[in-house]
This record gives sequence, C-alpha cells and structure tokens, in this order.
Amino acid sequence: KILAGGDTSAPTCTTCHGNHGATPPGVTSVANVCGTCHVFFVQLFQKSPHGAVFEKMGLPGCVQCHSNHEIVKPSDEWVGVGKKSVCITCHVEGDAGYASAKKISDDLAQLSQAQSKAENILTTAERKGMEVSAAHLDLTKANEALVKARVAVHTLDPVEIGKLTDPGMKSSLEAYQAGVAALDESNMRRKGLGLSLIFIVMAVAGLYFKIREIESKRQS
Repeated sequence: KILAGGDTSAPTCTTCHGNHGATPPGVTSVANVCGTCHVFFVQLFQKSPHGAVFEKMGLPGCVQCHSNHEIVKPSDEWVGVGKKSVCITCHVEGDAGYASAKKISDDLAQLSQAQSKAENILTTAERKGMEVSAAHLDLTKANEALVKARVAVHTLDPVEIGKLTDPGMKSSLEAYQAGVAALDESNMRRKGLGLSLIFIVMAVAGLYFKIREIESKRQS
C-alpha cells in the first residue's frame, strides 16, 4: 500500500528476499530480515526473556507476533490477555508470561485512558477561554511516555515498561488536575460575572426609582 501510494522508499519483495536467490547482506535467514531496518526493536527483543528461548527453539522472533506478509499496524490490543492478543497463543492463565502480558496491557491501557481524559478536560477548559497551554505542554510528556512504552513492549518486561508508564501517569494526572482547576476558575468567573450583573441591575433600578421619586416631588 505504501509503494502504491507513491513512496518509492517503501519495502518491496526484494527488500526482504533479496534477488537472484540471495538474501540481503548480513541476514542468515529471511525470517530475521526485519532487524535490518528495525534494529532497535530487535535489540530490545534479543535482551527480553523471549530472546534466548526463541533462539533455542529456532523460532523467528518478529514473525511470531507480526507474521510475515500480512504485516499490519500493531495496536495495544495485541499485548495482554484479550481476544486479539498474540500473547495468549503461547501463554495460558496461571503462567508467568500470562501475568506479565496482563500487567503490560493494563499499564498501557491506564496511561492511554489517563492521557485521553486529561486531553479532553484541557480542551474543554481551552474552549471556555482558559489558559492551559502549560498543562498541554506537560501532557506531551505523557504522550512521549506512551510512545516509548509501546516500543519497550519488545522487552516483554513489565518492570521496564512501568518505568515509562508511571511517569506518564503522573504527567497525565497533573495535566488533568490543571484542567479541573481551570474549569473551577471558569465557573467562579461566571458566577462572579452573574453576581456583578445582578448588582448592576439593582443599582440601575434603584437609581431609576430614585429619579422618579425626585421628579414626582418636583411636580407636586
């Protein structure tokens, strides 16, 4: 699809399979060709608990989760113990891998939800005319943490991923609290404006009746 869209740098058959029967340079097996472009991901996976196990069993790391030709954009649902998870193809409830997958999935989901919740309340406050640019800037830290955590999934280590999601949750909470404070201030301003208008109306009405009273006395 990328190539069809006009991006000539997109991978083609020869990118992975080579030509004339030769695999790309430095690749012992076409199953490992992903690492020629996605070097950092492969490095994380090789250091993960799965790295040595997969090598010992002769299993290709990338293909097990991403397949080969039907490569699609991954989502958070791939990780965890849900119906769309790839983890449950090997792990069952009760084993350590299952528990790790669930923890990773829960952390990603919580951060994603917290970030979205904070973004929504800041947007609402902004539409009400409140200044929340600093809070928006803080929220970018949560977004960066989520992106990095999704990359760190290749470590398959809940502890390493938690080192990223925990600060992200903190940034999301701070941004959300800033949004709540901004909305509270907006409500206070509205109430203050309402009271001011009431007093102004009362003052104008009092002045009107006073003028009428003075005119009435003059006429009498």
